[in-house]
Amino acid sequence: MYKYYNKNNYKIMEFEFNSLNEFINYLDNIEINRNVFSNLASESKDYEFCKTLSLEEAKNLCKYGEHKDFQKLVDLKLELENYIKINNMTRRQHNYYVGYAPDVKAYLEGNPLSMFIRDYPTRKHIDIYYNASILGKVTTEQIYNRGAITLSLVDILESIGFGVELHIFTLSYVLPQVHYAKFNLKRSDERLNIQKLYFPLCNPSFLRRLVFRLREGTPNISKEWEVGYGKTANYDMIRDIIDLKNNDIIICQPEEMDINGYDIIEDAKNMFLYLNTINKDFKLKKK
Repeated sequence: MYKYYNKNNYKIMEFEFNSLNEFINYLDNIEINRNVFSNLASESKDYEFCKTLSLEEAKNLCKYGEHKDFQKLVDLKLELENYIKINNMTRRQHNYYVGYAPDVKAYLEGNPLSMFIRDYPTRKHIDIYYNASILGKVTTEQIYNRGAITLSLVDILESIGFGVELHIFTLSYVLPQVHYAKFNLKRSDERLNIQKLYFPLCNPSFLRRLVFRLREGTPNISKEWEVGYGKTANYDMIRDIIDLKNNDIIICQPEEMDINGYDIIEDAKNMFLYLNTINKDFKLKKK
């Protein structure tokens, strides 16, 4: 679950959780490192910054699912389906001995290959890496839009036949130390569960209360983390730390993808444009 090691001149504090329940149970039993953290950001009273009133509220929302704004997500998905076009699952039809429907013309001509059959391309696999860490100046609207667009994108990709593995992680640093937490919440053979993923992707309290709490109880962490709880890794640092394939999709900082938090469709356009620049085999296009 926790390990401390060196990689590429970084000293990495790595956590891994296989469920949100495992994550919350771990937080319930950690010992706060009071030698580093005298004022606990995880217990902040700033509702506008965290969008929860307390650490306990954030734990409950994370553990049991957040249902707020689900209709907003549904509406967004419909808008995105009307906006993007994905060139992928073309089906080829030909004749064979057995199939899903008869070819009347072939049958009347006495052709033994008198049934239609469809060939589907091999199911494609896509890995999406979502950095839930964000800068302190990032607004809750930017956080929501980035998360909601990602959830909608995964849902659309799965609905047309892609297997999507969603890797949710947080990656921040106070050099030479790097705090890296990964959450295994969505395998490629699992259907998207919006109720489970909505909170970690769309609510700022996942980072600003829960992951901050994790940092407050991290062994080996240096005193320098107390101010600001670390800086957020950019695209290049993420690739330095995580072993990725060239065409893996990385969801980075809202500013890196030009997500401003005002118009969600405009933010989606900007995010898709960004994704197209880093993924060689898969393109999102406007209809």
